[in-house]
Order: sequence, then structure tokens, then C-alpha cells
Amino acid sequence: MIRKVLQTAFAGVSAVGLTGVFSTVISALSVGGAHGEADKALRLWARGVLGSAGVRHEAVGLEHIPAEGHVVFVCNHQSHYDAPLQLAYIDKHTRYVAKAELFKIPVFGAALRRAGNIPVERSGGGGDRARMSEAVTALRERVSVLFYAEGTRSEDGRLRPFKKGAATLAIQAGVPVVPMAVSGTRLILPKGGRAVRWGQRVALVVGEPILTKDLTLEDREALTRRLEDAVAQLYSEACSRSGDVPT
Repeated sequence: MIRKVLQTAFAGVSAVGLTGVFSTVISALSVGGAHGEADKALRLWARGVLGSAGVRHEAVGLEHIPAEGHVVFVCNHQSHYDAPLQLAYIDKHTRYVAKAELFKIPVFGAALRRAGNIPVERSGGGGDRARMSEAVTALRERVSVLFYAEGTRSEDGRLRPFKKGAATLAIQAGVPVVPMAVSGTRLILPKGGRAVRWGQRVALVVGEPILTKDLTLEDREALTRRLEDAVAQLYSEACSRSGDVPT
């Protein structure tokens, strides 16, 4: 029991400390236009956060990520540890579509915004539509974007129906969609949990790109269902690798 408390305290203090330091660094680099250096700092932060919780991690299928051009990444969502796992391996200038509440966190929220992440209220209002329009331009010109297509974290590890935002953005920008899946991260710190499970195995599995050329917004429902199927297949492999198989 004492060991678990100490491990949780170490993981929490380390994550907060690393986030505070790297948020400042990433903000400064991003404002200065040094996005490549900011990406390297993000990767160091991600690996530090995983290491501070004793996470054993792996990624497969990284060769499917196009070396050139920008993409929309679509993934399932289990935990706050999903982002560190992804950023530890994705060697591509990538930012997130994230809920607006995260941008209100002191220091961290400012870093999110300055680094080019996209806040959404998930209300479907005019503000969100304007931000998504900006995201289309950014996706075409300077950055890849990652969506958690379920819209919220899964408490039981089962996949939820995908929302259409990722498909809509990819079609409007005319870029490929790269499906991927994470597994095991929900067990590090379960939603609503207080204790970190030290040494948890986690896996990231990346699939082949799905092209959006010649698609229109009328195809977004079909593309969303195709993405659901692709992520579900990848998730099955990720679960086998992490050992976390939802019942």
C-alpha cells in the first residue's frame, strides 16, 4: 500500500513538474516559430511522463504514417496518458483538437494555445465552426491534426460511436486520414481513479492511410463508419499487445 502511494505521488509530482517546465519551453519555441524544436521538446516531455509512471510502451505500424504532407490522425480515447504515448512516437508536426476546458489550465493551457492546438466547446456553435475553418487552413498549410473521435474517454475500454468532425475536416482539407488505436492507458490512471498502476503495458497501433481525394461532405458519414471499423481492427491488436482486453 505504501509503495503504491509513493509511486502515485512520484508519478503525479513528476508529471506536473515536467508539464510546467516543458509548457514554458514549448510556448517560447512555438511563439518564436521553432516548431521543429517544439516538437522535440514535446517528445521529451511525453517520454518523461510515461517514464515517471513506469509505463512499458510500444508502437507498431509507424511506417504507415506518410513522410510528406499533412494528415488527420483518428484515435480512440482512454486516458490522459494517450497523448504522451502518441507524442512519444509520432515523428510529425502534429497538434490536437481538444476540449476548451484544457486551455483554461494555468501555464499548460497557454502552451496548448501557443503550440497551435485547437480548442472546441463541442456545442456546434458559430465559434466552433470558425475554429474548424481555421483548422482546415492550418491542416493544408502547416500541421497535422489528431482527433479523439469518440469525443470523450472510455471508462470500460469499449469503443464508442465516432463523431463526424475528423472526417469532415479531412474531406474539407483534402488530406489522408491515418487511423490508430491505443490500449492499456486506461489502466494507468482510470477515469476517476486516484492511484497510478505502476509498470502498466500500453500499445499504440497505427494503420494504413485512408485517402479522401474526390470525397465530398456527403461522404462524411460513410468515411466516419469506415474509420470506426479501421480503428476497431487496430484496437483489437493493441489490446492483445497491452494485455488489456475489455470484457
